[in-house]
Amino acid sequence: MSCIAGSVILCCSFGVRQTVGVFLIPITKSTGWDRSTFSVAAGLFQLLWGFSQPFIVYFAERKWGFGKCICVACTFFSIGLFILYASDRSSGLFIFAYAIVLGTAAGGNSFPVILASIGRRFPQNSKQQAVAFGLVSGFGSFGQVIFLPIAREMVVAIQWKMSFVVLGCVVAATIPLSYFLQTIPAKPPLPPTVVDQTELLDDKKQDTVTDEKITTDLEKNEKDNFSAPTINEAIKEAFASPTFIMISLGFSVCGFHVAFLATHLPAYLQDQGIDPSLAAWTMSILGAGSMAGSIATGYITNYISPRICLTILYLLRAILFVIFVFVPISLATVMVFSCLFGFVWLSTVPLTTKFIGDVFGHRYLGTLSAISFVGHQIGAFLGAYVGGVIFDKTHSYMSLWYTSLALAVFSVVANFFAGEEPINLRRRGIKD
Repeated sequence: MSCIAGSVILCCSFGVRQTVGVFLIPITKSTGWDRSTFSVAAGLFQLLWGFSQPFIVYFAERKWGFGKCICVACTFFSIGLFILYASDRSSGLFIFAYAIVLGTAAGGNSFPVILASIGRRFPQNSKQQAVAFGLVSGFGSFGQVIFLPIAREMVVAIQWKMSFVVLGCVVAATIPLSYFLQTIPAKPPLPPTVVDQTELLDDKKQDTVTDEKITTDLEKNEKDNFSAPTINEAIKEAFASPTFIMISLGFSVCGFHVAFLATHLPAYLQDQGIDPSLAAWTMSILGAGSMAGSIATGYITNYISPRICLTILYLLRAILFVIFVFVPISLATVMVFSCLFGFVWLSTVPLTTKFIGDVFGHRYLGTLSAISFVGHQIGAFLGAYVGGVIFDKTHSYMSLWYTSLALAVFSVVANFFAGEEPINLRRRGIKD
């Protein structure tokens, strides 16, 4: 039930957040604001989302519990959407409601908080946990699939102000589901397996090999329980680790890509002559591909390390940016780009979460993931804000596409050279 509750909350909250690009042109035309004003709100939203998240996760893990934090976050998120209804005459009120209220609340009903709560309900470092991360993350992308075309149709039918009221009611309806995400003790790793007896030649050899196998597995399980004893030590180890720095830098590139595309891709496509409804559908297609990608990567990490998966993922992003920039824009190229890029859209979330858990343990996974997510949101702020500023000055997004390509290459290098050795090997000087 926790997976269902987490999936629905992520579907609604993340789906609503991803509709920002649908509102850019209707709001700027209705109010007379330039795109920089809208981008300030969108960028600050991303920044406050990131910076609020470590504090919210800290209180969730150490003080209030995950369920209460998610409940409060969903409540304030819906209130922020209701305030947007009255913001058409004041850009300051719009920035306050969208950036401060929604941005801060988003830190409590997003991936790190919900995945950290769900991760406690499965054996640590197990296939079940990896699959659960992928499935629940995938439903966040499913929200993007269904909410973008709905938001576009609502803007046409009832205008943007009433659209925010409807979206606020949708988020408010998810508040009771936080009950199923309350904090519980984390499940320990699975017990050691016994060797296949068909491989043993005789009873004596069977006893000897079995004892050795059990001893080895017990030692392995002891190593699996390698989280730092306190949250302060976990944070110190993370910031002193080149691996954590590389993971966070790579994740910040993901934030830049996602925020730039979510905020400005629909407007960019409309500027290129693509119908507004089709522009909204391209974001939905991105979400559909991301849902499949998140679920697939949850399975793939059972066989390939998250470091290698992230390296390949960002390499694919770089290739797709090259194709999208240098091939003439048409409906066909837009749809192909959306389908292919969607697969690598949010697949970074379960991969990064598992990467951090594999290296630093799961006791404080929520806090460490949230800290890494700050880097993601700094990149997201730059992607959303700088996109609007550059467009107002140059009336073109082309320099942002080149920047996205360069950052994708940087992230390939950062993830490839990030270590994946568990922190306990460095802490205790243990050699495999």
